[in-house]
Amino acid sequence: MKLGSIVGVSIKVNYLFLVLLIVYTILGLGWEILLIVLAVLIHEMAHTLVAIGSGIKVTEIELWPFGGQARVEGFLALEPGKEFYIAAAGPVTSLLLAAFFYFLPVNPNTYQQLFVVVNLLLGIFNLLPALPLDGGRILRAAISPLIGFKKATAHAAILGKTIAIALFITGLYFININLSALNLASLNLTSLNLSDLNLSALNLILVAIMLYLAARREDKLLSYAFMRYLVNKKGQLAQKGMMPARHFVSRPDTEVKALLAFSKPSFYMLVIIIDADYGAENMLGEAELIEGLLEKGPRVRLRDFQVHI
Repeated sequence: MKLGSIVGVSIKVNYLFLVLLIVYTILGLGWEILLIVLAVLIHEMAHTLVAIGSGIKVTEIELWPFGGQARVEGFLALEPGKEFYIAAAGPVTSLLLAAFFYFLPVNPNTYQQLFVVVNLLLGIFNLLPALPLDGGRILRAAISPLIGFKKATAHAAILGKTIAIALFITGLYFININLSALNLASLNLTSLNLSDLNLSALNLILVAIMLYLAARREDKLLSYAFMRYLVNKKGQLAQKGMMPARHFVSRPDTEVKALLAFSKPSFYMLVIIIDADYGAENMLGEAELIEGLLEKGPRVRLRDFQVHI
């Protein structure tokens, strides 16, 4: 569900998060949920501003209770350093907000303390090293130069699913304890109310479900971004029967990411690799370059591809 846009970036709310907002509002916790939305929005805008400052366009932000997911144009696989700083911006901002409001004079008639707790939990939780959390993106940025962007994504996504399952089991465990502690005689339609159950445990289960679904999407999002980029060019070829191509001549020790920085949607890139005598020894297309970079990491060079001329 789209809420609007800020600095040209569309802001959407995940439907499960929307259900949580409605339920909390019905329970009379409207102001509390507004504080949560505000904290999450500030968290995501920190990511967005750092991304824009790094020259990366953010097209959309989807809000979740534990943060959000920003969709960017281009491939962060080219520059893991940028992904590191973009990912770290959210938790750092949340923790700074928590510290700032913690040291302000406390007014018991305000929601200041709640805002401190929300930002503290948002910052700490997002530092867990698992996708789609910011800590998972920080982890991916750190290990992708070693094992490749695709494998790094898969490992961090598995950690995300594992943490989600652990949170789900923990939530069920606390709910079971609460149900066992209730007086069975009071469990009837007239006396049972939502306050008898631990809402924190229910929240934990809901966050676990959202986290698991988001972790499952990470591999698909990576493949989708890659395929969308190439499908647009294939669509031009299917429609017109041709499209402009730009040839680049390069030595084998050139990094692939340096070449892909010149890639544009308006043409297809072809790279001719020359030997020491300036003779052509290999030619690679844009799709092969991107796939190789995702598989082998941002330090992959042209010489790492098999010769096929």
